[in-house]
Order: sequence, then C-alpha cells, then structure tokens
Amino acid sequence: MIYRLLSDTKDNDLAFIRSAFDSPSIARFIGIDPDNYWHYVTETHGVYFYKIFREDRLVGTVHCELDKRTLYLSVAVFEGHQNKGIGFEVLCDIIAGKLDIGFDEIRVSIDENNAASIRLFEKAGFICTAKTDELYEYEYKKTVV
Repeated sequence: MIYRLLSDTKDNDLAFIRSAFDSPSIARFIGIDPDNYWHYVTETHGVYFYKIFREDRLVGTVHCELDKRTLYLSVAVFEGHQNKGIGFEVLCDIIAGKLDIGFDEIRVSIDENNAASIRLFEKAGFICTAKTDELYEYEYKKTVV
C-alpha cells in the first residue's frame, strides 16, 4: 500500500474521494459535513487524512486524529475494492507505524450494523471495550517489548 496525505482542498483526487464517500456502502456508516469536513482534515493540527493506493489505484482513505498518544481512526475502502484484504493490510500498516504517527493506543467507533468492520478490527487485534447507542467502541493497545 502507498499512503499519500491529503494536504489541501485543491487536491486532484478530492472529487473522486467525495463521490466515493457518497456511495451507499460508505455513506451509511461514515457521515461527513461536506461543507466543512475537507477543510477540517487538511487544516487541523493532529488530523491526518491519507489516500490509500494499491497498484497506482486510489482504493480508499484513512482518517486519523491524534490526541495525546491516542489515535482515533476511520478507514474507508471504496466500492469495487472491498473484501480484498485492503482494510486489514491498512490496519497492519498503521499498527506497524508505517504512517509515522506516534501512538500508544488506537480507538475506533463502529456502527453495530457494520459487521464487516467489526470482523476486520477484531481480526487485527482490536478489543471491544464498550457499546453506546448504536456504536461499538474498539481499542488496540501497543505492546511494549
């Protein structure tokens, strides 16, 4: 996987990303405010929005927010690229430090109806720590060797 940071709202890939976020497979689980979201992820300190490329094709995104040493995470794999191991590879890369973001733990909220994401994060070693309303809270803690 290749990760490229979305650095400004004039990025050439942004129109494609916006349309992908409007697709039913993503929009039903990830809701964004299109008027403000893209400025937020490109201008806010501690917020990183990466484009995910596989074999020179844009296949998804990962939104990271670092608060102290906790990384909050959202991964979106675009239609046509889902169920091909991309999400798992992305999580493994993040855990291995390939995004060069220092963290001690990762937290993610997953919609209770998103069975594929629940399986993905559990496979990657995340543990369910709570359930609030329609969301499961998952956590991954780095082990110190």
